[in-house]
Amino acid sequence: AGRVRVQMTESTRVRAVRLLATGYARAKWGKGSQPLRQQQQEYLRFQDTLRQEQEAADGDGSVTLKPDKVYEYTFGFELPQGPLAPSFQGKYGGVSYFITAYIDQDQLPPLEARKSFEVVENIDVNTPSLLSPVGGSKEKRVTFFFLSDGYVCIAAKIDRKGYCPGDEIAINAQFQNNCSRIVVPKAAILAKQTYLVNGRTKIFREKLTSVRGNHIITGMSVSWQGKSLRIPKVTPSINSNMIRLEYYL
Repeated sequence: AGRVRVQMTESTRVRAVRLLATGYARAKWGKGSQPLRQQQQEYLRFQDTLRQEQEAADGDGSVTLKPDKVYEYTFGFELPQGPLAPSFQGKYGGVSYFITAYIDQDQLPPLEARKSFEVVENIDVNTPSLLSPVGGSKEKRVTFFFLSDGYVCIAAKIDRKGYCPGDEIAINAQFQNNCSRIVVPKAAILAKQTYLVNGRTKIFREKLTSVRGNHIITGMSVSWQGKSLRIPKVTPSINSNMIRLEYYL
């Protein structure tokens, strides 16, 4: 629900005051001589003609708005049922929602004003699938001038899969340095943006925040017991036909 406030600078004959609410995902990329790839998917379209209570209209439905008065029109609409992509702006596109008000005049182009609004998706992170622990391990071979120089091992685990902005991730990890170099353990939250346009895919990754530990010399191991990493303010994960937004530790 909301209001459209109108104040004219002179007496104006108005045929209608209209409202249009739109929401869509849009992706676009192209550089230099490469062909421009773009696509749009609509999520929301709502139209309405706004009227005031006890509005005195002429026989053709038009009204005359005076310059010494502020006219206020109320409106309301419901968002579509089911999953709705939240507002988001990324590297090659995003999801946007707008409200546009139009004033239709006689024999003149309509006046218009547009304002964006945000849609926030409430994800329940307390579902069983998001409460389950997740972990993994990896061994990486280290080379020096194409010669093997040992390996580094890591095994890490966190308490659950689902988190909210502002939550602290407690990281339990074991690092083993079996190479001749000094290594530094680090953990980071990465965002992966995937854009799908006409059968083509574009991926953009960025590091959002990170934490690091002390240096590990050759032959030594280090453990993290609940190493803390705070989640910054981010858009919830998105899984639409055109745009996917995923987060990784």
